[in-house]
Amino acid sequence: MPPIRVLQIGMTKNIGGLETYLMQQFRHLDKSKVVYDFVNITGEYDIVFRTEIESAGSRIFEVKSRHSNPIRHYWQWIKLLYQISPDYKAIVLNSNSIIYVFPLVAARFFGIPMRVIHSHNSGFEQSIGILRSFLIKLNQILLKWSATHYFACSQLAGKWMFGSHSHFTVIPNAIDLSSLTYDSEIRTKTRKSLNLNNAFVVGHIGRFTFQKNHEFLIQIFSEIYHKKSNAVLLLIGDSVDDYTYLNRARELVKNLSLENVVYFLGMRNDVPQLMQAMDVFLLPSHFEGLPVVGIEAQAAGLPSFFSNTITKEVGVTNLAHFISLEEEPKKWADIVVNFSNIDRQSRLSDLQNAGYDINSTIKKIEELYLHN
Repeated sequence: MPPIRVLQIGMTKNIGGLETYLMQQFRHLDKSKVVYDFVNITGEYDIVFRTEIESAGSRIFEVKSRHSNPIRHYWQWIKLLYQISPDYKAIVLNSNSIIYVFPLVAARFFGIPMRVIHSHNSGFEQSIGILRSFLIKLNQILLKWSATHYFACSQLAGKWMFGSHSHFTVIPNAIDLSSLTYDSEIRTKTRKSLNLNNAFVVGHIGRFTFQKNHEFLIQIFSEIYHKKSNAVLLLIGDSVDDYTYLNRARELVKNLSLENVVYFLGMRNDVPQLMQAMDVFLLPSHFEGLPVVGIEAQAAGLPSFFSNTITKEVGVTNLAHFISLEEEPKKWADIVVNFSNIDRQSRLSDLQNAGYDINSTIKKIEELYLHN
């Protein structure tokens, strides 16, 4: 019997939490049972992991960006689903909002039986305005007609997108925990390569957007630096299309005279190794669905400090600390420094028990597609 095929939407050119989530599943699926294919809706840009995806035998379909050419975008979707819909058991729209649900509407029209909307966030990057508010209300109605299943990365993300009284299935942002287990040799090697041998390394991973709150993060680090003169800050991530927040971060670093101790590392493929090099991890976001990097940081044994706007579901070990965004940067710095001196130990059992081990979670995900 051939495997069932699932069409996944949501991959972009950046290695973010959503892309990490999808690739963790992609790498661990039993491909004799379930196969993921992907649709690139970014148009002018390629998606990350193309070579790996195609080398594994999966397909990537191209659809013009709706922002650059909306008419062509919708026409290409209709044409694509007309051609391929008989091959697919399920289509999944991985989304940070419900501004856009057209693929699920079209998928119902073309008869794809399982149509999933999956919430990966719990807030908007910008004020939504009258038009977007109208689109959200309209799309909520369209989803009732077009979506057969509602998934979310956390309770918070599900209630935010679908409503507090809605029914949805939480799919943990599970990862390969073994790749992040603390290793002192990797730590030493990575710190040496970055010339950080005796440094107190504060780490952050995230795109430069409003959501990630980099300016507040840099202010926190400035206070940490005043307490620990050997402190450095690693900023891993890049801008998407708008460089406003990256430029603001660079300007603030310059104004605070931190140019020599703040490292803008851009997009990286060696995040597990970089996490080994860190001493603490900070994520003072305005909002998150359920941050994969928060799970990864705890898997690496890092004391992890989150804003209180982030779901407590990410706090699955005693390494997680939640601090109000109303607190001053100095207060954050005091807490970070006070909780930073711990022995790096494995927290794998805590993460496994909470459902964040991809090796066990993937079986449940396969069952969702096989038996619905």
